[in-house]
Amino acid sequence: MGWLDRRRQAAVSVAVLALTSGMLVSSATAEPPSEEEIAAAREAEGRTASSIADLEVELASLATQLEDATVRAQQANEDYLGAQEALDEATARADEAREAAATAQAEVEEQRAEIGRIAMSAYRSGPGALGPIEPLLSADSFENAMQRATTTERMGTRADEALQRFQATELVAATFQRRADEAAAAQEDATTALAAAAEQARDAASGAETQLALSADRREGLIAQLATQRGTTAELERERQDAQDEERRRREAEVARAAALEAAREQEAASRANDRPAAPAQPAPAPSRPDSEPSRPAPEPARPAPEPSRPEPTRPAPEPTRPAPQPTTPAPAKPEPKPEPAPQPPPSSSSGARAALDWARTQLGKPYVWGAAGPNGYDCSGLTQTAFARAGISLPRTTKAQYAATTRVPVDQLQAGDLIFYSNNGAASGIYHVAIYAGGGMRLHAPSPGKNVELVPMYWPNVLPYGGRV
Repeated sequence: MGWLDRRRQAAVSVAVLALTSGMLVSSATAEPPSEEEIAAAREAEGRTASSIADLEVELASLATQLEDATVRAQQANEDYLGAQEALDEATARADEAREAAATAQAEVEEQRAEIGRIAMSAYRSGPGALGPIEPLLSADSFENAMQRATTTERMGTRADEALQRFQATELVAATFQRRADEAAAAQEDATTALAAAAEQARDAASGAETQLALSADRREGLIAQLATQRGTTAELERERQDAQDEERRRREAEVARAAALEAAREQEAASRANDRPAAPAQPAPAPSRPDSEPSRPAPEPARPAPEPSRPEPTRPAPEPTRPAPQPTTPAPAKPEPKPEPAPQPPPSSSSGARAALDWARTQLGKPYVWGAAGPNGYDCSGLTQTAFARAGISLPRTTKAQYAATTRVPVDQLQAGDLIFYSNNGAASGIYHVAIYAGGGMRLHAPSPGKNVELVPMYWPNVLPYGGRV
């Protein structure tokens, strides 16, 4: 019998004694408690047990609510980082488009000036009253007249070419200006999206911190009630609830870990099946042996099979287990299947990854700050990015991009320095959190708003079946 059962049994005895104490003290010959009194005592005990169960259910519900708030905050932070990246890309595109439009417009002005110079030259040497033949008539020699005629013709060609260049340059400039306007609009939209994502992330972070504080306060109040109901101390009840929470997390972790390992095995099997070469085509079946189907005619009327009742005297009978050769082209020998290659294991984690882990250990205790990558606070991907940067390795900023930038490794083959990813839909598209595997079933990460960078046992729910090796 456990201590809790013994205590409950003692509570029943105390309740019964309390109801009958007056009679026992006043008279040694007093009658025992009535059935109604005993039933009332038992009902009181039942209410106490039910109240205790309700309190414990509420405690477990608080833990679940806190975990949900944490995930929402991590997802909001990831959305914010994605919006920040989108704004950075939109800004870069807008800057490039504006620069290209400015260059095109400068070319338009240059072509416009060229046309102006041509026009001024034509004006200064205009045809006058006699029109285009004036340069010829006013020349003082045949050579001068020919030179003037050539110059006039060349000027006309030059003006035509300049006008064509100007029109083409104007078209290009208009195109680049339109692109610049579109890029500017996209930049404005990205700015608005970032502001909305930032507000959502702040709200989620604030909500997670509020939920953490409320859960802690409510938990202490429930523990005090349990201590009163059970007749114990708050310290003992707190230890008991901590043990129950730990046991609940352990069971959840076992189930989630088994699911992640099974998913990894299934994906490995599917990958090997996809990489396996196609089976060679089966040769056409040989005709039946005469001794097995004596009355079956050959499939080609023009080439009848030999009479089953008159086998060739010099031809040995076929072996029972060997098919007869085809009458025309012998069937190709079936190639031996190649042995399936063993899957190549992922490369071992690099010394840089271990150096990143060592540096991350120096950041233990620093607060989680959404959107931060140090030095005084971090979000989850900010910590991993900065840790690997300190080891001379470049990683992208967001968790999804970090997953794409690393080599896949099954979670049962994780090594110290590998990255662990968490997803709300079991796929890369739902990744919202990243941690560094520290070895020995431990992880190091920036957890969530209201908490600090910590080194804790693995949390398996929502873990993707593959981690990332740098």
